Amino acid sequence: MNSKLKNSNLIYRKLQISDYREFKKLFFLCFNKKISFNFFKWRYFNNKFSFCYGIFEASKLIANVGMISMKLNNKTYEKIFSRHSSMVLKKYRGNRVFSDLLKKVKSKILKKVRLVAMWPNKNNLSNFGINNKKIIKKKFYLYKTSLTSTSAILKKTENYHIDELIKFKNFIKNNKSFFYKNFIYFKNRYLLYKKNDYLINQFKFKKFTSFFILKCNKDKSGLNYVILDHFGSEKIKSRHLSYLSCNQNKLIFLSKKKINKPTVKLLDYLYFKIGFIKQFNLKYKKRMLTNKEIFLGDTDIFLTIGKN
Repeated sequence: MNSKLKNSNLIYRKLQISDYREFKKLFFLCFNKKISFNFFKWRYFNNKFSFCYGIFEASKLIANVGMISMKLNNKTYEKIFSRHSSMVLKKYRGNRVFSDLLKKVKSKILKKVRLVAMWPNKNNLSNFGINNKKIIKKKFYLYKTSLTSTSAILKKTENYHIDELIKFKNFIKNNKSFFYKNFIYFKNRYLLYKKNDYLINQFKFKKFTSFFILKCNKDKSGLNYVILDHFGSEKIKSRHLSYLSCNQNKLIFLSKKKINKPTVKLLDYLYFKIGFIKQFNLKYKKRMLTNKEIFLGDTDIFLTIGKN
């Protein structure tokens, strides 16, 4: 950080709900997007562990990082923080302002967790000062389907409103998700905020049942559906995706593997990082993401953030 900023009255602290106006201003200046009070409240004040930490110059918010409390899908359900809403006012970039903010946050969470999850992009590559040897990086592919035939296809999946999630509670159990997801997780994620955005898509095959959480999404190309999450049988998950792709044009989904099909278009890449902020076992690091899945619902990419 340059000497001028060092000598200025910068205040590092947790954001309160009353800081919404400053958060909204900074978010709009950084991303040119409006963010609602309901989103701000739900995302960062929904539980006692998640939070936003910012830098204020006098009363003006100039940088922010959001930390969402999650659990790992392992034997101990270990706590982990997932980083979101990372932003710095343009005039303060390149002065190590954000790096200093991350150091402060790292010191705050050091006693509580040993891992942080990060979603880097071209505007945000900071790693909490964690050495690259202590970071796992995974590349994912974001795809959209396009039907080439207009002929009728036998419908093999069924849609339900997200309000009916309770009916399928017994199907929600430990699966291959990297993050631990029980009924409470799905309820908090999809029923407490903008629930009318979501639906449940069910697929049955023999004695197995699979479910995708979908979002009806609107972009420049029109309406499309986004696969955000999965629960139920892993054995028929790929078959479920295949049938859903055949029935639903413009279906957006995340893949661990590259797909070369004329009916599937690559939209973008998604990078996921896990940083170890404490000592770790090398063998544990190597198997951390083995047979584990990341879903678009774990990110903020398709969240409705505007309009209360």
